[in-house]
Amino acid sequence: MSRSKFPLKPEDARRKAKRAGECRLGQTVHEIGDSWSPDLGEPFGVMYCIYCSCEPVQKKRRIVGRVRCRNIKSECPKLDCPDALATPGQCCKYCPEFRASSDNQTSDAIDDNDFNENNKEYAALLTPRSSSLIKSTTGLGEGMKSGLGAGRFMFLHRNLYFSFTHNGGLPRPKFVQFVDPDGNVVEEQEVTLNAYQRDTKKVCGVWKKIPRVYRKFLKEEKLFAALVTEKINGDNDRFLAGRIAKQRYVANELYSSLLESSTQTETGGMGVLTVSASTGSIYLNLIFNGDFQEERDIGISVRISDAAGSGVEESVILPKIQYETNNVEVRTILELEQLQSLSRGTLFILLYSKRNPNFKLVGVIQSRTTCDIFDTVLSSEDGTGSGVSGGVAWVYPLPDGSWSYNIQLPPEHRPITSKLETGRRVLEELSMSLSRNLTQEALTGMSSRYYQLLYEESIYLSVTTDRGILRGKLIYRGFGDAQLSDKPLILEPFTTSIPSLRTEGILWIGVDNSCGLNYQLTLSERPQSELMRLEVIEMPRLYGMGLPVQSYILDDFETSEFEGEFHEIENRNTFVNMNAGDAVFKIVRVNDSTVLASTPLRNVRVPSSCLPTPRTMTLDPYVIEPEDDSAPTPTPSKCYYDSMMRDEYSFWTPVNDSCQICNCFKGQVKCDMILCPAVDCVNPVLLTGECCRTCLRSDSTERNFGRSCEVTGDRTHPAGTSWHPYLPPDGFMACTTCTCNSETLTVECVKESCPTVNCLAEDAFYPRPLACCKICPMERESSKPFQDDGYLLSRGPSEADILRAGGCKFRGELHTNGEEWNHRIEPFGYTPCIICSCRNGTSKCGRTKCVALNCEVKVKVDGECCQKCGGSSNSGENTSSSSLAVLMRLSNVGSTSPTKTLTPTRKKSGTQKHNRVKTTNNNSNNNKNFSSQR
Repeated sequence: MSRSKFPLKPEDARRKAKRAGECRLGQTVHEIGDSWSPDLGEPFGVMYCIYCSCEPVQKKRRIVGRVRCRNIKSECPKLDCPDALATPGQCCKYCPEFRASSDNQTSDAIDDNDFNENNKEYAALLTPRSSSLIKSTTGLGEGMKSGLGAGRFMFLHRNLYFSFTHNGGLPRPKFVQFVDPDGNVVEEQEVTLNAYQRDTKKVCGVWKKIPRVYRKFLKEEKLFAALVTEKINGDNDRFLAGRIAKQRYVANELYSSLLESSTQTETGGMGVLTVSASTGSIYLNLIFNGDFQEERDIGISVRISDAAGSGVEESVILPKIQYETNNVEVRTILELEQLQSLSRGTLFILLYSKRNPNFKLVGVIQSRTTCDIFDTVLSSEDGTGSGVSGGVAWVYPLPDGSWSYNIQLPPEHRPITSKLETGRRVLEELSMSLSRNLTQEALTGMSSRYYQLLYEESIYLSVTTDRGILRGKLIYRGFGDAQLSDKPLILEPFTTSIPSLRTEGILWIGVDNSCGLNYQLTLSERPQSELMRLEVIEMPRLYGMGLPVQSYILDDFETSEFEGEFHEIENRNTFVNMNAGDAVFKIVRVNDSTVLASTPLRNVRVPSSCLPTPRTMTLDPYVIEPEDDSAPTPTPSKCYYDSMMRDEYSFWTPVNDSCQICNCFKGQVKCDMILCPAVDCVNPVLLTGECCRTCLRSDSTERNFGRSCEVTGDRTHPAGTSWHPYLPPDGFMACTTCTCNSETLTVECVKESCPTVNCLAEDAFYPRPLACCKICPMERESSKPFQDDGYLLSRGPSEADILRAGGCKFRGELHTNGEEWNHRIEPFGYTPCIICSCRNGTSKCGRTKCVALNCEVKVKVDGECCQKCGGSSNSGENTSSSSLAVLMRLSNVGSTSPTKTLTPTRKKSGTQKHNRVKTTNNNSNNNKNFSSQR
């Protein structure tokens, strides 16, 4: 008799990978340190005699969670009574005289009450000295020999929000790590660079659901934070680290400073400044390390001054110097002129010791280290502009003391003025230069009083448009995974005719490294006492046609502010649709499914690890089943791309990438990067909105401004520019170059002429796929310094000229812009199935794509990458594309075409990116979404 398997529920294979600090058993998630009895559901119930725990397991320098389960029935005590009783919820029996105490349920040894207190504030000073304090038995990476950083941390709802700044000598960090006292990495996150972090030069993020054991480390100040700049040999890291310690003044911090040393490279400091704008008093808390000649009663001087040395100075005595960090607190008063300079980046902090001349730290006072964003919903005021959607705005301080303000308005608004206000008093007038209804500007000269009003949430942003006045209060948001995208979205009311249902707001949405969808929304107007639901629907145009599409229900809520995360997106093509604008975020009323507000999801930042691979993105044709079974099935010749059905042979420019052209052929979407023609000038110019550099004469630049050639079915080309024409389905005609004549504004195209080959015609060959002319075999082995399509040049363009014209340097070899070649792997030589290409200075390599064959017998020919049809059979319609390419190439060989004026014509064209759905019936459970990449 075979032994039955332990009846545990298997995990869902489609579930996303778990975090390192958690364990999964069946459908439940547990953090490290948890213990439980597994619940197997009906008919088994809870297995009280099975004791499971989530235990930390060391994997090189990483700590990961692993589930361990054991049967504890054998551990029950032996009973002497004949009438032992069993109690529900317990594994072991007990005698009636006394209650057996040996139960499998163990209580947590760690009291978690202390760790659930919110707004706990911490800070860390990251220097080479503090990095050396991490001791490890598993082998650390390489600590930085120089560099300086500072971190701020806030513990909120079991999450640790972190912010880092660093000096200019430290390379941009690639990872953030949290390390335990033994040097083991307990959490690692890849740094995602978005617009906010790029502008502020900060590193921001959140460590979600910290396990109980690490919350204890945090409370006991045994946890380290590290910025990793480089991975060395896989598991070793080049890092800069520091201990996370309690810091009392982070919440009230207005300004920060990094204090660098010019003599002691492994030391440094940081400053936390709070200001009273009414009295001019400054509170300064300094954390630093350094080398001193004595250990006790050290005199430390702190000076706040401008570049000319004008300022104030205070002195303190440190009873004892600590090796890791020291703390100095100073109170002083600044003059009005110095207070105004705090926000302009012109004041410095100087920390020095008169008895230790080698110790001197200096740093510029800047905006505070924490990652702060303030946003608002711009709603119509006092009934003005009723029935019109509002906008959104977000503001954040920059390191130089200025504020970046961003205003997004619906298309129906034309702004007139905008301003910052407190109450009804105008603080600053704002300039607005709209681009796609978005303003992105910087406001300088902000005083410390303005900073205080901003962090007190006492500033309003008001915009006057031709439709009325829009106004909203700037609210602090911080930075979490929902802010990973560059900008928020406007939640527009679905209906404005019923005031009681009017709903509008602002939505932040982003995808974290574990492929979870994080969202944070704020509603300025909403129905009262209504339960609402959040939904995401892909391909809304097909949804409106009644076709089955993928949709997700995120959560229910009933408050004006709500945030959450969703980890049940199984199809990675959904993330592609969110980035391309092929998905909609909706708020609906639960009781009757009335849509209250919605916004298209576009440009949602998604980690590359969450996107589908090219193999999974191969598109199938979208087929609509006929209602009549006797009707012929439509041919799968159309393509679905970015909410539009595309005709075969049509081509278009994607909205999110103007340097690509896509076409539809036999139900497949193919996108190609713009192929740039070679230029013959030293300093080619890249015109606004163009993808290729062009040669412009200085005397004609101003005259040609705004003039262009219109080509039927193609894009508009500025006067004087050149391009390769595009012909679906084969792509760019690399052997033909067209130019927009600056004088006549006509299109002139010319084919490249080829010289006569000095070998038999059957021996001549094309040196690369996009070559226009054949060459002889001996010419390929030529050792001449520069070779191109049959021309052997004794003197060709220099390396600088080739690179300037968009060429590439790949493995030490130069390649011109648009060139393709076979990759060479030593010592095996050329690999014919790997094709590399140079496009606008970027080299890319990929495997040759083979055409699907429609024949029974397929033959593999030596020296070729793709199979062919054997015998007399052929590949049918699948070879039409390649046959057309051969005919076009044959027509170019040996032909010389004079310059002539023409207007190329095209078939139908469209716009925007590609995504399609394949469905075989009306049951949404049997449908899948597919998306494609070039």
